[in-house]
This record gives sequence, structure tokens and C-alpha cells, in this order.
Amino acid sequence: MNRFICSGRMLGGSAILLSTIIIVWIVFVNPPQTRILHSSSPQTVSPTHNSSSPWNPSDVRCSGLLDTSHIQVVVKTGSNIIYDKLPTQLLTALRCCQDPLIFADSEQDIGPYHVYDVLANVNETLKATHPDFAYYRTIKDYLSSGRDIRLLRTSRQAAWDLDKYKFIHMLVETWERRPGHDWYVFVEADTYLFWGNLVQWLARMDPAKPLYLGSAATFQSEKFAHGGSGVILSREAMKRVLDGDADLAARYDEHMHDEIYGDYVLMKALKEKGVELSNKWPMMQGEKQNTLPFGPGPNTGSRHGCQPLITMHSVTPVDVNAMWNYEQRRKHPQEPLLIGELYDYFMGRALPSQRDDWYNLSDDLMFRAPGVEGQRQKSPADMTPVEKEAYSSFEQCQKACHEHSKCFQFVYHDQTCGFSFSYRLGYQRDPEGDEGPYKSGWILDKIEKDREDHPCKAPEWL
Repeated sequence: MNRFICSGRMLGGSAILLSTIIIVWIVFVNPPQTRILHSSSPQTVSPTHNSSSPWNPSDVRCSGLLDTSHIQVVVKTGSNIIYDKLPTQLLTALRCCQDPLIFADSEQDIGPYHVYDVLANVNETLKATHPDFAYYRTIKDYLSSGRDIRLLRTSRQAAWDLDKYKFIHMLVETWERRPGHDWYVFVEADTYLFWGNLVQWLARMDPAKPLYLGSAATFQSEKFAHGGSGVILSREAMKRVLDGDADLAARYDEHMHDEIYGDYVLMKALKEKGVELSNKWPMMQGEKQNTLPFGPGPNTGSRHGCQPLITMHSVTPVDVNAMWNYEQRRKHPQEPLLIGELYDYFMGRALPSQRDDWYNLSDDLMFRAPGVEGQRQKSPADMTPVEKEAYSSFEQCQKACHEHSKCFQFVYHDQTCGFSFSYRLGYQRDPEGDEGPYKSGWILDKIEKDREDHPCKAPEWL
């Protein structure tokens, strides 16, 4: 009996050891990302969409809103940065989005979320031979060999050369996978999306009209929606561009090598079908909370303050988390969040009159040493006596800003004084190499008066 029991233990131990060896072999010889890439039918491995994703309406921004299933959010990112930026977004800013569609330059899963390879349908010869796709081939090699894809973070130019191919394919893939939604909101992994504002704003417009919304950038004298600030297309716009044009992506792929900006090419594809851009800046922003300008700015009639925010760009995971936490603390989370509200929380609470090793982005008007030329520089003949000395020291720069009626803040660096006609926080900037330090200042009484003189009576929807 004892021998039988002992033999049973030995057999059980052998079975456990054998099982362990098999599991280790599966994981290391055929890791998860390799199994996805080698699958002849990836769609059978992963769900066709993220219907099982952890949509969590306990987020205060999600409650009290009308049905939002007609809004499709689409996220474009890159494999080299996907683990740095996307997880924080999914845990915070994108929590209210039902079934977000995520595209990158490789197919994989992030927890319960499936990430589609947006370039999967690009011509195979192009992908195998074209220099623009060398980075794409490197990504495939990294994933198939089980290497850490994050090591490609520094491949910025190669990633940029590849990224421009994603835009048209993203449009095509979105329409195929999620047809019939009223609105399609395209953002990137470093875009912050103000969900409550977005839902209220889109409810004011008609998706049966061919609408192309974004923050206008200019290239070759043509305006296009800056991709990082978000691109919003109505149902009718998607139909006009995509229905009956199966060769759209392939046609643009042929000439993409000669292009620089994928979002510019997207504009051309839309314009080809009669869909024109409607500029929604400053609601859709290329700035974030510490670089967003408040107040009048250099151009009259474009005050930043009373417009509801829809997007911000270039946000870090720290920025995303800070903004999301602020949204959770708002007393009235269902009311539109206006630009000026961010001043009160992120800038105005503890704004000093000056700060060392800091750059507050003051560059609307520049004063340089005699004989030094540069952009946005005032002619010496037009300078006041105080302005003529502004280049000489931080104190003289400060005095000149006090004197100038439109100057709210300034920065001094290496005999250069910069004025700003709006006010914003900026960021730390330590000296590099032989350059001198940056020192920033704010004229607090001017800022406070501007805030008092321009209260927001109602949201200024564009």
C-alpha cells in the first residue's frame, strides 16, 4: 500500500514536471505575440471588436449623458510607444468610450483590448521592399522573436515615415469594422479627449451633413485638420469618401512616399470627395494644460477662455492622469468644461511673479541685443526707451513688459527678452551646454484684471 502511494506521488510529481516543461516550451518557443502573427486567421484568435472591454460608467464623466453608442472613438498609435501611453488612456480618459477601435503598426492585445494592424492590407510587395516599411519589417521581426518592442522607442524618424501610411487605411478599416455610426472621432495616444464636452457638442450638429472637424494646420497653403488634435468625421462624410471607392487606400499608397504628413493626405482624400474642413480651434487643441494660452493672445478676436475643450495634444501619461483626476473632482461634472477653468486649477492657484530655469513660451514679441536679428522682433525705430534696454537684463525685460499694454508675461534668456500677449504656465528648462539660464516672469495684476474683465457668461460653442 505504501509503495502504491509512493508510486502515485512519484507519478504525480512526474506529471507536474512534464506539464511545467510543456508550458515553458509554449511560452518561450511560441510566445503570445508570435502566435498572433503566425495565425492564419487572426480574427479567430481575438474578438472582432472590444465588446468585452471593461467599459466603466462609474467614471463621473460617463453618467448623466445621453446614449453615446452612436459615437465611435478610434485611437491611432505606434507599437514602439503603445505601452508607454495607451494603458493610462484606457484607464482614465477613454473609460467612457464604448468599444474603442485601436490601430497600430502591429496586431496585439493590451489586456482585454484588441489592437489591429492598420497596415495589414497594404500591398505586400510595398511592405516587403519599400524603404518606408523597413521599420514595419523591424517591428515584425521584434515581435516574432519575442524581443521587447519598447526598445524601438528611439526610432522616431522611421516611425514617422511609416505613420503617414496609416491615416487613409485607418479610415477604410474603421468604416469596414464599425459602419453606420453617426460620428467618428479619430485621436492619437497622446490626445486627451474631453468626453462630456464631446458628447454635448456633437449633439448640436447633424451627422447627415458631410462634416470634417479639427484644428486647422497649414501646409503648402492648404488647411487640414491636425491629427494629434483629433479629427472628427460625420457619418455622411465617411460615406462620401469611402462608399464605392474600394481602391482609395491603394491609390494613395502609390504616392505616399513623396508626402510628409499623413493628416494632410487625409484632407486631400476628403477634399477629393467634396468634404471640406471646418476649423474648430481652439476647442480642438494642439496644446495641453501647461502650454495652453489663456486670454487674448496675439490676434484680436481669438480669446482663449470661454470655449469648451474637446481635445488637447502632446499629453504625457502624467498629464492625462492629472486632467482625468481634475475632471473627477469637478463640482458639476456634467457642465461644459471651459478653457478658462483650467487656468484656475492648473495655473492660477500658485502662480509666482517669477521663476528660475523656466520657459513660459513668451515669444509674441522679441527684443534682442543690437545687431542681432530674429523673428517677431520690433524695429528699433519703434521701440520706447525702456524697450531698447529690454535685452540687457531680466529686470529690464520685466520693466518693458509692465510698460507694454498687451504684455502679460515675459521670459529672459541670453540677452533676449520675449513678451507674450496671453498667459500660460510653461515648463522647466535647464541650461544646456554653453547657453545661459531661462527665467520667466508674470505680471500678476494684469492677468487678474484680464480675468475679471472677461468672465464667461455662457459656453462659446463653435
